[in-house]
Amino acid sequence: MTDIVCSLTDHDVRERLDEYARLFATAFAGRERITSGMRWWLRAEPGIAERARDLAARERVCCAFLTIAVIVVGDRVLWELTAAQEVVDWFYDLPVIGPNGTPRRVEPA
Repeated sequence: MTDIVCSLTDHDVRERLDEYARLFATAFAGRERITSGMRWWLRAEPGIAERARDLAARERVCCAFLTIAVIVVGDRVLWELTAAQEVVDWFYDLPVIGPNGTPRRVEPA
């Protein structure tokens, strides 16, 4: 089993969380738990798949224990993550901020 070790500093973590907030504000469409982890669904608007792939690639660099796949499925971008349950829970529970900057209620995809 791979150790759960992230190489980001506290400052880097804050910046990364801001990136997730911006991505979610732009394109978040839903989330769901799956047997092996969790999924986020994003609207496949121009540039979203590329942003998600870039973010996923950088997550894998700092957190080698993550398995992340980002694919386009019809009009959605699927971000699928597998890891230890506590890590899956952390990602699943990231707050979703709406376009107006306020948290919004999220139902499963």
